[in-house]
Amino acid sequence: MRAILLAAGQATRLRPLTDNCPKCLLKVGDESILERAVRILGQHDIRQFTVVDGFCGDMIRNTLNASFPDFDFTFIRNEDFSTTNNAWSLMLADLPAGQPIFLLDSDILFEPAVITRLLADNSPNRLGLRTTGSVGEEEMKVSLGPDGRVSNLTKEMPVSEAAGESVGLEVFSGEFVSELITVLNRRMKVDGHINEYYEASFLEMIQAGQDVRPVDLDSLICMEIDTPEDLETARQVFKNQ
Repeated sequence: MRAILLAAGQATRLRPLTDNCPKCLLKVGDESILERAVRILGQHDIRQFTVVDGFCGDMIRNTLNASFPDFDFTFIRNEDFSTTNNAWSLMLADLPAGQPIFLLDSDILFEPAVITRLLADNSPNRLGLRTTGSVGEEEMKVSLGPDGRVSNLTKEMPVSEAAGESVGLEVFSGEFVSELITVLNRRMKVDGHINEYYEASFLEMIQAGQDVRPVDLDSLICMEIDTPEDLETARQVFKNQ
């Protein structure tokens, strides 16, 4: 399985920490957010990575090549990182048609058991779902149909309708990936939705009949870093991990 790792953004909400450093290279404990994620995935035998970088992309490439010399990295540059969103980066990722992928953004901190649970699930298409604690208005919210499938995936959903929050970790089958390539290219290049989240493409496919299932992470720790407060919380939570 190939991991698709998106790391193009500028992280303006973390300035001045990110004036000259990408968010994913900020330290949490003895290693950066990015190095921690890649190390944990490597421990689960995922060692092939496509990395879409942008802001300070050379720093990301140098760090990964130095820290993981035995891993297989393919680097792609999103030259339009300041005017596009993660759907554009995902379109650029040269997704392997017909092959399964593990998709993640580069600003997510998680304990190893999160990856164990996601990989152990038998659903061909699945996303990590946090169901404990409160769900914020700005989070990517998920609703489920009566059969347990993901039925909606959007930030605009009222919190009262959400089963939980998507944590930004997904596993997709080769069949899903092949269709996703077509949908992304149309939405980006024809429809012009260059500044949308990739979940909009997932939702289109779900509404057309694709079966995506949640993997409930319960109380396992998985958090996205967006603000200085998030970073400080993460440093406290993961200081002994």
